[in-house]
Amino acid sequence: MSVSIDIVPIADTLDMYGDADISSAYSLSGHVSISVSSPYSIFERRRTARIMLHSITLTFEGQTEIHTPQTGYCAVRLCSVTREIAPCEPVEMSNEGHEDSDVPCIWNVVFDLPIPGWLPQSASYGVEEVGVRYGLFAEAKFSVIDDSQSNPWSLATLCSSFRSRAKNEKAHRQIRLRRLMCHPEDETGTAPLQSTITYLVNTNVAPDGESKRLRFPNDVLSKIHVLATVPEHADMESHGFPLVIRMRTKDLAAEECKRIQVSSVSANVVQKERYRTRVPSEYMRRYPLPPRPRQPPHEPLRDPHPISFMYDSGLGVFCAMEENASRSFSLLPPNESGVYTLPGNTYPFENDADTSAEAATWYTLESSVPFVHQAPDGKELDWAGPSLLLPTISSPLVNVAHEVRIELTCTYDIPGGSQVATERLAFAIPLSFAFFAPDTNRCITPPPVHSTEETTQSGSPKPSLPAPMPYAPNLPAYSQLFDCNGDRKIDYTVPLPLYTPRSSGSASSSTANLNVDGDETEPLLST
Repeated sequence: MSVSIDIVPIADTLDMYGDADISSAYSLSGHVSISVSSPYSIFERRRTARIMLHSITLTFEGQTEIHTPQTGYCAVRLCSVTREIAPCEPVEMSNEGHEDSDVPCIWNVVFDLPIPGWLPQSASYGVEEVGVRYGLFAEAKFSVIDDSQSNPWSLATLCSSFRSRAKNEKAHRQIRLRRLMCHPEDETGTAPLQSTITYLVNTNVAPDGESKRLRFPNDVLSKIHVLATVPEHADMESHGFPLVIRMRTKDLAAEECKRIQVSSVSANVVQKERYRTRVPSEYMRRYPLPPRPRQPPHEPLRDPHPISFMYDSGLGVFCAMEENASRSFSLLPPNESGVYTLPGNTYPFENDADTSAEAATWYTLESSVPFVHQAPDGKELDWAGPSLLLPTISSPLVNVAHEVRIELTCTYDIPGGSQVATERLAFAIPLSFAFFAPDTNRCITPPPVHSTEETTQSGSPKPSLPAPMPYAPNLPAYSQLFDCNGDRKIDYTVPLPLYTPRSSGSASSSTANLNVDGDETEPLLST
């Protein structure tokens, strides 16, 4: 007898939208297939296969792992959701009537698991490709119903004492979790926009090692205000993002405002990766990780990386054991310096001290900062593998962060002479890289219906059906249908029907009539 199970989810990819949210959940559905077939036999005809299914346990589990020469191997269980999807009572299954068929008899048991919405997206790091992974694990427990007792001298009866009647079958299926961002739309709801974040930055003088050169007066530097605007999320599939810098002075004398120039600006995109062996306490307070007794090595992972077996056998003790390992690199294209020289010999702040102006004027610099998806490696690949652009992620063991490092080169005309002081104002602002959901909210016009050459028996042309829509209409969001506690939302904008008092006829009888076209109809209900 051959019994096997298989996990068939509706999709191998689970998409989550927006930032991690502990109050949200997503549905992962599909079915578990149970196949039963009769084995081949050269001694007797193929017998009917019968089993008694006792239980089917389905578990969704997430894990994150790291492995570096500095930290060694470390693993954390992110979540574990287990459901019993089989009926409460045992179910008998058999392939009676299909014993000689090469196609097994299949039963499908549907499932629908709630998946927490705060989980980090799937990712792999380093040359060993360890990282964040998710999977479905199914286990079916059954017993074989043996009908061979009717023939005590059959071969199956002689061997039945050596076989266990209680059996189980297991199956595993990888699930990829993606986190997607949604483009905001304009007021008309048709054109996608790009949300931005503006930072009021504190500029610092970039060190250059020159101690004898002329410097800016401190009271002048402290009164230069800088605003930097970047996208809330930069698109991973693009090759650049907009950057807007606004500058002005405040409470600075008019003579000082006329001496300041901005000669150039430089921007550099940097990716910083950090790997650690201890989960930060802030992360544990924010997200409900399984407790310590359910974490490795107390409870091993269901699908650990093969590198873990080396540490389980004790060979990993010869590696260096540090708590953290990190690296950072620039994502600028190799042919880009990131420096943009401003043309002209302008003094952008010369009117800032004019109190007659109704509103302050900001000196605005707009640019598009390019980036590459793989930075050129000037040396041999290290333990972390190629310098690839990764989405911004925060997980218990891995943090991938991005920032834009900006330097503004300003000059100051020294009073009473022709000397000019130069300073480079440096600051860094955070940047988030993410994947965006495809824009499917727009209406798709169905293709026109064209006549065909086919005709019916009466000679009239046979009408053709319209082609199917390429995409199905989007379902409404969960928050539009249900409250956060799971109760269905009530649309109070739809008014209730007006109250109509009962007619003053006979109190001992009531009728309900159905009148569509104005004709009299018989009562549908009478008492």
